[in-house]
Amino acid sequence: MRRSGPWSPPERARWSAEPAAGSGWAAPLPARRSQPPTSRADRSARGRRARRTRAARSDARPRVRQVRCQAYAHRDASWVTRRPTACSAARSRRVERELVAVDLETTGYDAASERIVEIGAVRVRLGADGAVTIGERFVTFADPGGPLSPTIARLTGLHDSDLVGAPSPAEAVAAFVAFARRNGEIPWVVGHNVGFDLAFLERHGFPADAPRLDTADLASILLPSAASYALQRLAADAAIVPDAAHRALDDALTSALVLGDLARRVRALPPLIVAELASFASLLGDATAAFFADAASDVARNAWMQDASGEARGVPLGAAGLSPSEPAVRGSEPSDRPGRRDPRAREAPREASPLRVDDVFAVGGPLAASLAGYEDRAEQRLLAEAIERTMRDGGVLIAEAGTGVGKSLAYLVPALAQPDERVIVSTYTLPLQDQLVRKDLPALQAALGTEARVAVLKGRPNYLCPRRWQVFRGSVSTREEARLLLKTLVWRTVTLTGDRAELNLLGGEGELWPRISANDETCDARRCKRTPGGCHLQRARDAAAEAGIVVVNHALLLQDARMRGALLPAAEHVVVDEAHRLEDVATDAFGLELAERRLRRDLERLSHAPAVVSALRDPLRTAQAETLRMAIETALSRCGELFAALAALLVPVDAPPEDRVRITAGVRASDERWLPVELAGERMGDALAGVASASDRLGTLGGDEDETADLATAAAELGPARAAIARGIHEPRASDIVWLDTDGDGALALHVAQTHLGGLLRRTLVDPHRSVVFTSATLAVAGSFDFAADRLGVGDVADTLQVGSPFEHRRQALLVIPSDIAFPGEERYAEDVARTIEDVARPLGGRTLALFTSHAAMRDVAGRLGGLDQAGVAVLTQGLDGSRRALLERFMAGQAVLLGTQSFWEGIDLPGDLLRCVVIARLPFAVPDDPLIQGRAERYDDPFRDFHLPQAALRLRQGFGRLIRSKTDYGAVVLLDRRIVTKDYGQVLFASLPDAETRDLPLERIGGAVVDWCASRATRLLT
Repeated sequence: MRRSGPWSPPERARWSAEPAAGSGWAAPLPARRSQPPTSRADRSARGRRARRTRAARSDARPRVRQVRCQAYAHRDASWVTRRPTACSAARSRRVERELVAVDLETTGYDAASERIVEIGAVRVRLGADGAVTIGERFVTFADPGGPLSPTIARLTGLHDSDLVGAPSPAEAVAAFVAFARRNGEIPWVVGHNVGFDLAFLERHGFPADAPRLDTADLASILLPSAASYALQRLAADAAIVPDAAHRALDDALTSALVLGDLARRVRALPPLIVAELASFASLLGDATAAFFADAASDVARNAWMQDASGEARGVPLGAAGLSPSEPAVRGSEPSDRPGRRDPRAREAPREASPLRVDDVFAVGGPLAASLAGYEDRAEQRLLAEAIERTMRDGGVLIAEAGTGVGKSLAYLVPALAQPDERVIVSTYTLPLQDQLVRKDLPALQAALGTEARVAVLKGRPNYLCPRRWQVFRGSVSTREEARLLLKTLVWRTVTLTGDRAELNLLGGEGELWPRISANDETCDARRCKRTPGGCHLQRARDAAAEAGIVVVNHALLLQDARMRGALLPAAEHVVVDEAHRLEDVATDAFGLELAERRLRRDLERLSHAPAVVSALRDPLRTAQAETLRMAIETALSRCGELFAALAALLVPVDAPPEDRVRITAGVRASDERWLPVELAGERMGDALAGVASASDRLGTLGGDEDETADLATAAAELGPARAAIARGIHEPRASDIVWLDTDGDGALALHVAQTHLGGLLRRTLVDPHRSVVFTSATLAVAGSFDFAADRLGVGDVADTLQVGSPFEHRRQALLVIPSDIAFPGEERYAEDVARTIEDVARPLGGRTLALFTSHAAMRDVAGRLGGLDQAGVAVLTQGLDGSRRALLERFMAGQAVLLGTQSFWEGIDLPGDLLRCVVIARLPFAVPDDPLIQGRAERYDDPFRDFHLPQAALRLRQGFGRLIRSKTDYGAVVLLDRRIVTKDYGQVLFASLPDAETRDLPLERIGGAVVDWCASRATRLLT
């Protein structure tokens, strides 16, 4: 183990608990003795003598000054300061903890069936200042009773020969227990995701009640914005360099050093924050509670020992730098926003801006002079000029710009050139939004010398609500709630925006976020002005009201469109990047959903709302609170009846159950199972109306203002459920598509979506603005924009532009189509796909992305790739081997193949040597029995040609686009579906792809051809 940085673990343990010289420990000041009554003169004389005595002694010894000690009352609804007469925590001796850090290497993840192969541990002393002292070390192999899998051998570096003659797992655990136990007791057991290790240890007799401290949990709390909580990532961030990852002793030692880093981090927080952490940590376990209590004691003692001024140190969040600073831009209140421009104003062209696009992008222009690596691209200049013209003259532009054009600069420059006119820029993905705000816009402003104000605005649910956070804080009762509270407590000391995107929320934390977010449509920002931290949402809206460019996401843009401009400041121009995803987001924005799990959760939350709980203790409100709870119980019962009736629709007569079914007019008219659904829906609607009425009445009876507001929010969240029942069951519209489906856990949901959203988008998004630009890398099908224009509702008003990519696909990319592969659906097709992936990925050392259209097909192929595992190439499968982020991180580490479905066809960037081959398992036609696809396809005279084929062409281009991301990239796309050459519609698909070198080869030659081609391209590009 090596560690860079100012502190390194000593080679020998230091176990002494004696205080170091000059440590600053001080004995408690003696208690003041009572004195008999005296006259004022006596008291004055005694005071003069005392002052002379103190002055005489001042040179003889240092003076210790006792400062006031503050405590935080965690049950209060606001930050407070108290001044107790004594502070026992501050006067207590330094606490040092003895711990055992442990890590295991195992044959797999399931403690019930897998075996231990190595145990590593180290004795640790955690000092009062967070310093870690390393003591004795322990390591032993364990014989798992069988050979190691290639994956485990590759991950750990262990071989079967290492384990010959090793003790059994039970014997190894017994030896570890003997090492760990001191004076008959097991100290704190520390580890990263230590629950995993303890599950294996406890199977072989390790005490189940041993106190545990999980560095992953602590890191999640103390590093709330960390991109990853993997041990190696945390170690790297703390400048800890282990000798070897995934070996038990090294990982145990790394865990101990990471614990030290976290211990110092918590001691660097403000005293009140640490005290608050300690007050809620008991819900996370005894050892975790003691960890934070020790930190609180140390911080309080240090504060007590400081030569402070005596002023009260307790401050609320929102003061003394503990929470977001005031924004640089203060805008007007929403009521002061200017009205929207009449859409007819686009008929009157404006004078040209003094900032000319052709000058900006010219050779030797300001961009060339200021931006490192800037390249003059004719495609980029052409796109920018078209956007500038559209903004100047008004109108609608649909523009496709191939990968590498630099379309973000092409629309940001015209946006910056709009004098006194606001431009809203909307993106689908967060990475693009961050790129615009953190990189592109600042660089452009510096290069052009502009001072346009830029703001980022997101939907309500993205922002923390300090008032609702305080209410949540008063009702925390579970482990997940406590972890979210502590994480956000630390985060609030540093966040400037209150934006959820800054947080790395784990597991159930994401489901709890709505309880503390600003997702309260009835909220009055003025109520939050007295809440510590202020209103993050209102600050963001104020900044947007003063900004010339407002960056949003598609969800907020369409929510604003649905609400007729109630959410965003008035703007003359809109640029929609990643426009190919706009219809998908609009489907959600303008649609309805009745989900069983969410409905039950919302009802339960309302039943246990703080306003209801407090009302039950108030004699004046108890009866109404009980009435509300009875209404909720009735609604929960009706919920069960409704979804039982809906579930019957998924069981056809004389057929196996289905996971989704479309509810058509025919089902409503002739299916005998529909009448129970209507009756249950009516009762459910009545029950929800009763809940709303009872909640409203309770809210009128007084009580805490914040609790009452939270009650109103919880009741309002039932509104969409009532609307979904009305539209989905009782009063469907002719344009509605209604269907029922189940999630992976079998939970039911009823959906309502519109057949065609073009008209809505035209009326609510396009018409209210002077100009609208839709742009993406994939909008045209075989050179035609008809499909995109129809879906966006602008077919009769839009100008179109297609600019190609500056990349030389003919030189950089190879397209291979097997000549002898089985067709999809044939018996040997999955085996052919697996064989091809293995033949390509083995010689490439992984570096292969395989794209599928269904999870079932992907898992089938994954199970056939054992040969890659034997060759030392990891097979990473979406849904089986971790989150999307974890899969990408592992893939980028090398020697891996990544198998993915829909979310991996776009939005991932693997440039350079990271990716050499993309395997497309089959043409990406939508699932034909998807109710939404069925309903939308029915609108066309030729559903296949006019709907299914264009969709597949766009998705195929997106998959192909994963390969070439820069002018120096090269590689191959292997398309394992011969229908592209055997069916007449294949010409449309071919015409939509980049002009790459194409080969038709038998399966047995594909691997060698791809490797040889990549080798030849590497040589040519280097020369």
